[in-house]
Amino acid sequence: MSRYLWNWMLNIALSFGGYAGIFVISILGNVIPLMPIPYLALVFIYTAYFPADPLLVGIVSGIGGGIGKLAIYFLSRGASRLLSDKQLKQLDAFRRLIGNYGALAVFIFAATPSPDDIVIAVLGVARYSILKFFIAITLGKIVISLITASFGKMFSLFVNPDNLIISMVITLVLFIVTTWIIFKIDWIRVFEIVSSKGWKHFLRDILKGNYKDILSK
Repeated sequence: MSRYLWNWMLNIALSFGGYAGIFVISILGNVIPLMPIPYLALVFIYTAYFPADPLLVGIVSGIGGGIGKLAIYFLSRGASRLLSDKQLKQLDAFRRLIGNYGALAVFIFAATPSPDDIVIAVLGVARYSILKFFIAITLGKIVISLITASFGKMFSLFVNPDNLIISMVITLVLFIVTTWIIFKIDWIRVFEIVSSKGWKHFLRDILKGNYKDILSK
């Protein structure tokens, strides 16, 4: 299944070519609810083996990812019509309660390999501001795509183009290690700390070495 999925993504990316291929793959990689499609792997490989600008790749991929997530948002928003008046009043109170924290939550989950579909579904059902949602989700996707593309470009500076097999093995290892590090962080805990104490307090604790609270158990 994973091999078929990879070939499918690769064929689509190649058929559109260049930045357009990255844009389309990023949309498709984010449009299906609760089904993680490894579009970032293509972002990494594209910047590692092709003469692409990582900043432009990150922006193009991020915008595509944001557009893809709109489908999940609108699907969830439409589902709110099935709720009772009492449930809608509860959701209205919830929407006013979270305020800008909803956008912050979307941004943090989108900027990391976290299950952002759950947050998106909740905000969609609660009829959270479409504009705030789209800006937050797009900025988050740009961040994670830009980081991925930058790693790909940095990697390209150290590989030997004459030895493709070794280069691909190194690419895979670096990608796995980077993904493992990101998944070691408890992003829900990060969101809780930032929401209650702010970014300055959070970053200050990290710089002091107090990072055990944000590691996944």
